[in-house]
Amino acid sequence: MLEIETLNFKDLSDDEKDGVSNNGAGSEYANYIKITHNGVVVLLESDAMEPEDATFGRDLSWVSDMLEKCYEFGVKDGKSVPF
Repeated sequence: MLEIETLNFKDLSDDEKDGVSNNGAGSEYANYIKITHNGVVVLLESDAMEPEDATFGRDLSWVSDMLEKCYEFGVKDGKSVPF
């Protein structure tokens, strides 16, 4: 099962907080996307970035990769469902 959540820094587990950017002193402004497949976190990314870095060719290149990966998860999960 694929689960996608949008979280605030305070909503992350302590382990997750230790492993991600918290937007420095402004952690209340950082938001996160967390993608879990079959109980395993496959992505935890922050939107904390400088405006000049917010391009799909730079910091956001992971978006297209993750869309493709989510599609692959869906195909695999769909094939495992008996008809």
